[in-house]
Amino acid sequence: MLFNSLNFLIFFFIFFLIYLRLGIFGQNRLLFVGGLFFYGFWKPEMVFLLLFCIALNFAGGIWIGRRENKKQRQIFILLICINLAILIFFKYILFLLSIWNDTFGIVFPKSTILIPEIVLPVGISFYTFHNISYLSDIRSGKIIPCENFIRFGVYDLFFPLLLAGPIERPDSLLPQIENQRMVDTDGFLSGAILFGWGIFKKVFIGDHLLLFTRKAMDPGMELPSGMIFWIAFCFAFQVYADFSGYTDAARGLAKMLGFRLTLNFNFPFISSNPAEFWKRWHISLSTWLRDYLYIPLGGNRVSLWRQNLNLMIVWILGGLWHGATYGYLIWGGYCGFQVVGYNLFQKYVLRSIPDHIQILKYSFKGLGVVLTFWMFALGLLLFQVHSPNELWILILNATSGYYWNWIFAGKLFFLLLPLIIIESWMIFSGGTDAFLKGIVWKPYQWIPMSLGIGILFFLFGVFEKKEFFYFQF
Repeated sequence: MLFNSLNFLIFFFIFFLIYLRLGIFGQNRLLFVGGLFFYGFWKPEMVFLLLFCIALNFAGGIWIGRRENKKQRQIFILLICINLAILIFFKYILFLLSIWNDTFGIVFPKSTILIPEIVLPVGISFYTFHNISYLSDIRSGKIIPCENFIRFGVYDLFFPLLLAGPIERPDSLLPQIENQRMVDTDGFLSGAILFGWGIFKKVFIGDHLLLFTRKAMDPGMELPSGMIFWIAFCFAFQVYADFSGYTDAARGLAKMLGFRLTLNFNFPFISSNPAEFWKRWHISLSTWLRDYLYIPLGGNRVSLWRQNLNLMIVWILGGLWHGATYGYLIWGGYCGFQVVGYNLFQKYVLRSIPDHIQILKYSFKGLGVVLTFWMFALGLLLFQVHSPNELWILILNATSGYYWNWIFAGKLFFLLLPLIIIESWMIFSGGTDAFLKGIVWKPYQWIPMSLGIGILFFLFGVFEKKEFFYFQF
């Protein structure tokens, strides 16, 4: 069920009216059943896999909590392996089989394996990471196991974030499930505004840009010289509008229900370096990889060479988390190389600049914002690359000339202007939450703003119920 569909609006309207009339015990049961219905609306049979994962990790968490250190470690490793095995089977087995065929299949044709059709469960990467962090936090003593199946089920089935995150931590979400929640007018109003803004970004900006990028990246399309820069620019804003739009919608829905989800995007396109960018983009994934992978590998406690090696390992695995293709593998290494390169540049160049030469530091920062954006935007094209030949065609296009079209530039400006105005307003207000808190108390600001966005939405939105970009992960 898509947030940008009439089905969902009807579902949430009925759900919310019932939710308001229940106490916490009834609300949790409703959230559990509502999450199953919401997920099952896509493919009912996949609900059984999700219920199996919930039961496995619920029982496993209690099992870990009741055992001593040696047994606890063995159980923990077993449960992590089962969770990863499920993820690998559904998401990576086809990629692994294709690697086998691409290597051994060429030398030994009889060893070629027929690749079966396996349906990728929507959101499997997100709820698998949810469960791994839950088990890890019990193992480390950060939380105690949840002993109520419905409450733990809501942790995995909370429908605003079930399909595409954010990856909420158990020490943040579980207490909100277990304790009484306050649904007030301010929370509902700010949540509704945030939900509407998220859907607007998806339908008005993201889906319009998708129409262009999908057509332009068609393998048979003949592109004018230099057009690839326009495609990269549009693709960057398409992915941002789509994914941050989903996150805003999810956080808005949660606010209306009395929950507070963590911030997942913090205006990443104002970042002046790759390290800062990944602290602002998909924050819940970046911090998850840091806490559950980078730090256990040694973090900053090891030598500089080992730190950089660990960063490359984390980023390559992060690339594969996004998708099981060669393009995502290369993209992960590409992002890791940027972060490692910046860390070395900062250590050996930036820190050697005297503090009194401020103009040089500001120049580096301004240049860094431009370079960081374009490195990210051009890197996203790797998502669309399926062969070395396609990559070579993109490189030739980028180096063969320059393209400009006033009409196309005007249309792009029209699409991005609301995003530039509203998100600049948010930045100067001190962030998204501060912006919402301030605007709720000023009807003369949010009512005309909502009307203006609503008019653009209904006049120019793309109403084809296109899935959110990150559903594929």
